Amino acid sequence: MRRINWVTAVFLIVTPVLALSWGSLHVALAGVSALDVSIFLLYLAATNMSITAGYHRLFAHRAYECRRVVKVFYLLFGAATFQHSVLTWASDHRRHHQHIDREGDPYNIGRGFLWAHMGWLLFNDHKPERFSNIPDLTADPWVRLQHRFYLPIAVMMGFGLPLAVGVAIGHPWGCLLWAGVIRTVVGHHSTFLVNSLAHTLGKRPYTLTVSARDSVVTALLTFGEGYHNFHHRFAADYRNGVRRYHWDPTKWLIRGMAAMGWAWNLRRAPRERIVAAQIQCDTQRSLEKMKGASEQAFAHVRERMNEIAAAVQRSATRLGGLEREFADLRSTLGSAPRHRMSCLRAELRAARREFREARRRWCVVLAELQAQPLPQLA
Repeated sequence: MRRINWVTAVFLIVTPVLALSWGSLHVALAGVSALDVSIFLLYLAATNMSITAGYHRLFAHRAYECRRVVKVFYLLFGAATFQHSVLTWASDHRRHHQHIDREGDPYNIGRGFLWAHMGWLLFNDHKPERFSNIPDLTADPWVRLQHRFYLPIAVMMGFGLPLAVGVAIGHPWGCLLWAGVIRTVVGHHSTFLVNSLAHTLGKRPYTLTVSARDSVVTALLTFGEGYHNFHHRFAADYRNGVRRYHWDPTKWLIRGMAAMGWAWNLRRAPRERIVAAQIQCDTQRSLEKMKGASEQAFAHVRERMNEIAAAVQRSATRLGGLEREFADLRSTLGSAPRHRMSCLRAELRAARREFREARRRWCVVLAELQAQPLPQLA
């Protein structure tokens, strides 16, 4: 029989009740201050992105490296979210990736939406806390320090700092309410949605073997963590939203820090690997639709798909190689030969046109297959 984790359970129940009751009373008596809301939004961004860019992409997945001051910022403001220390958080998250949707996954969506969302936090699993899967983090003295003093850091940064800021600007209770209590509740459920909604709502364009899904709705609610199918296929990539237009403010933050020299070694999955994953999923879905068709029809469609898929893969490999060469030359800070840079730009333009045309042909084949009734294939 499972034992309830009373400290966590009480905190997760009391904070939303307090936010709703105190918030309603405060709004009725004092109204909504633009200053309080502004501080709430700033503090929500600082704390939640310390989870997404810090706890998740830096510590759990080592997707990039950064300066010590950035790391300390993540440790302080990440603690303010009341989501445990980096050691605990990252250890759970790596187990999630290792055992996704199976026994051993701490927030297995197979046990239900509510379990994945927050139910798993409410019970003790009767096992000692183990950090054997995070030796790189246990070797970090700053991470160990945060773990040792996690509770006082969390209280000081989560409630003490908002109150201190409020005292300084003459809005002590408003700041404590909005940047402290309400921000904690909103931050909790924003993060929890990555474990629940991101495994329920959306599409699976990169892998069909796991429940994780890509959804712009989830991305908007989670500071860019909603492109979860991509993330589970390419977990070490510093991006979740791989396309330029994908809503992923965490990606933009990391990229901005890299431009300032505060972050480096940003890990990216090669374009050709991403395209190969998409083609594999498209092919699997399309051939699944053909179950029941004759062997001749199946072989004909499979041959045509393989031919065009190979062309897409060749163009993606060429484009990816040129993009990496161009990025390497540009990183030489002006010492690259001007003639070579000019030639590379022309090659890149041609490679992009070739890739777009190959992808267009691939999409046409998929559309034709979807539109053609199965009896005509049989």
